Amino acid sequence: MEVIPINDWFEWNGVRCTAHGIRVSEQPPISIPAERATFTNVPGRSGSLTTLQGEDVYDDMVMTATCFIQDATRIAEIAAWLKGSGRVTFANRPGGYYQARIVNQIDFEKILRGNPHRSFAVNFRCKPFWHAQNVSDIVVTASGALVNNPGSVCSEPLMTVYGSGDITLMVGMTVIELTGVSGSIVLDSVLKEAYKDTTLMNERMTGDFPVLKPGMNAISWSGTVTKVVIQPSWRYL
Repeated sequence: MEVIPINDWFEWNGVRCTAHGIRVSEQPPISIPAERATFTNVPGRSGSLTTLQGEDVYDDMVMTATCFIQDATRIAEIAAWLKGSGRVTFANRPGGYYQARIVNQIDFEKILRGNPHRSFAVNFRCKPFWHAQNVSDIVVTASGALVNNPGSVCSEPLMTVYGSGDITLMVGMTVIELTGVSGSIVLDSVLKEAYKDTTLMNERMTGDFPVLKPGMNAISWSGTVTKVVIQPSWRYL
């Protein structure tokens, strides 16, 4: 039985490249994204003035996997698969994924004359954060509980508040006012939407959407709340 080297793969939208006869000869290096900032030279002052665009604002990264195939007849199949946007997991950083888009023209080049192997490179334009996979939901049933964010940047969670009536929810230093809750309401910090099932309920929410900063975050409330369920989405640089 053929043994596949440990780092000889990537996954694109849940499918491992080896399923299409692709082997990875070189993984992209693990990189830290560049913080988005503006540098302004001030007359008469050494150095420059740094202005950040916001907290945890970073540029995209282009991560390149260098690959090869043995069977050139599978090129059309590979071309149909390696396109669009989705999630990519690299073998040298398993257990999580980047949100990415495939952005380059892919050229299948012969390695040696008369050799069926062909090499090519796939450029993934990745959003700056690596997301941990298979993270369990956090269920908070008592006001004043602490939730630990193990990541290196803020998490933009999806929180479902179960309760009724008017509720004041506090997540860290963020105060959120909810009015007329009936059963539950979802606060989606990525989409910046409040809803229940398929019905938008933004008019029932006042305040900023919650984030979980690295380290401990207090979750508390006033009003009738039975529990808060958090899908945390831990992110790392």
